[in-house]
Amino acid sequence: MLKLKDIIKLSLDENHNTEITLENVICAKNKLDKIPTNKSDLLKILVAMNLINAALKRKEFKSKEKGALIYYGMLKPKVSTLLNYMLDVELTDLKCDFYIDKSKKCAYIEVDELQFSFHDISITEKLQIFIDSDMNKPKPWKEIRLQKIAGELFNHYINDKSQSQF
Repeated sequence: MLKLKDIIKLSLDENHNTEITLENVICAKNKLDKIPTNKSDLLKILVAMNLINAALKRKEFKSKEKGALIYYGMLKPKVSTLLNYMLDVELTDLKCDFYIDKSKKCAYIEVDELQFSFHDISITEKLQIFIDSDMNKPKPWKEIRLQKIAGELFNHYINDKSQSQF
């Protein structure tokens, strides 16, 4: 299994094409409604969301049909639900930080050296209050294209047996 630093290096390789399998997409979809209780759980949910986000851009998974395994419109509300939950808990328990770019409706969630971004999220009333507050502090983009390494990140965190079974 690749180490995280080697996976991150792959994001810089213009010729790298991450592998996204049907099995991983099914597994990722099953993680979307989970509630994280710690950083490990949160990372598993985020890499699952990242994998689905990347898969939706591929012709073999792209669909607008609600009956499809994954489809445009299913992920953004899940991201918003996760962010709403994160506003209700101590972020120190999850060892993460996030902010939302108001103009792009884009959420940036940082865990360790990874910065996940999700564009055009659904803005709930609670998220709007957060966006307008002093707690919403922008951070510079870390310039690591995580969708480019979505398959590797997913396998790294989901298949890591030392992590909690989630």
